[in-house]
Amino acid sequence: MLVQIGQLMLSLMLLVMLHELGHFVTARYFGVRVERFFVFFDVKFAIWKKKIGDTVYGIGWLPLGGYVKLSGMIDESMDTEQMKSEPQPWEFRTKPAWQRLIIMLGGIIVNIVLAMIIYSALLIANGERYTKVDGMKYGLAVDSTQLALGLHNGDIPVGVNGIKYNSLEQINKEALLGGETLQITRAGKEVSLPITEDFRTQILNYKQGFFAPQFTFEVDTVLLDTPAHKAGILKDDKIIAIDGFTTPYFNDFSKKVEEYKGKIVPFSVERNGQPVELMVAIGKDGKIGIGNKSAYIDSLEGRKEYSIGEGIAQGIVKPFDAIVTQVRGIGTLFQVKDGRKQVAGPIGMVKQMPTEWNWLFFWSFTAMISAWLAFINLLPIPGLDGGHAVFAIYEMVTGKAPSEKVLEKAQMVGIFIILGLMVFIFGNDIINLIFG
Repeated sequence: MLVQIGQLMLSLMLLVMLHELGHFVTARYFGVRVERFFVFFDVKFAIWKKKIGDTVYGIGWLPLGGYVKLSGMIDESMDTEQMKSEPQPWEFRTKPAWQRLIIMLGGIIVNIVLAMIIYSALLIANGERYTKVDGMKYGLAVDSTQLALGLHNGDIPVGVNGIKYNSLEQINKEALLGGETLQITRAGKEVSLPITEDFRTQILNYKQGFFAPQFTFEVDTVLLDTPAHKAGILKDDKIIAIDGFTTPYFNDFSKKVEEYKGKIVPFSVERNGQPVELMVAIGKDGKIGIGNKSAYIDSLEGRKEYSIGEGIAQGIVKPFDAIVTQVRGIGTLFQVKDGRKQVAGPIGMVKQMPTEWNWLFFWSFTAMISAWLAFINLLPIPGLDGGHAVFAIYEMVTGKAPSEKVLEKAQMVGIFIILGLMVFIFGNDIINLIFG
């Protein structure tokens, strides 16, 4: 849990700090005084703060964002007293509208550029990995839930809405976010299945594992003092049957082991081409202590390599793809059962982080969230950067600045909306944590 929390906190601190730095640098460039620079919100108290020059720098305790407080600006602090005094040259309100617009967009620009840099670096260094559809000679491993949706063991997904893909992950994504029909090959023939609300709900519930390739089973490792070790199972053995039921694929083996957990049952094993019968006391957890080896699994992994130029070009596009995917994902929540459960705040996000530190996941996650933060902050909601930008654009177009009363009321509306969303997100996290 600590590793999960640590990864999330480091990612959020990095994103918030750089976002606010975008506002800070542009504000100082145009001569605006920055009174406070905080990573996370310091409601009632701060974890750390120190005044350097005109600015108080600090770290708050509430990890829902951060802020810079600019002199002469009506923001979420609702500090209107300063607005009653004579405007000063170092204040935000005395700057031209175009400068105020750049200051407001500074954080958003930093988030987008950061996402582009991270995505580019990841693509150049690691390429893109995916599961090859054209290599799935054994098709899918299907459980009872998937059978009820119309899938069969051995089916091979090949497309969504009539569009063919060679990436199983892409098929999973398109089926979830906008799929109406799923194209599969079954016994050499193409079949089209409707993607219903139940179908989409199950894809979401299974996360990335809904379309799971089935594969043959050959023992790679046998752990000491486990049921398999005690029964005499060896490396390279092929488990071909359990209690007379054939297990040609790993999912067949897994189902039978789970079915017989806590019992002693006969295993039929092929060893060096010869049949061997063993009695295995399956653990109460449904495990016997062996690992699978299959060259077939490795053959399914595809990897697209990128040159430096290709990686940069694709990295520039990736943040916008991530934003579109997130927006489509929100739309999907209204098309599935219990879509509310899929909304994750800080608590829910911790549970999604890997239990061991994973830098590849960390940077991929950071890039995706950075792009998403840019989009959220661009929304024309008072209190967010996009709301402030709208007022600056209005002034640039009309030549008239909104009155302070209008700005105050708009800010109040924005605070109400943002607080409402925070209550919903945190409340939803707590409900999911308690009731699952």
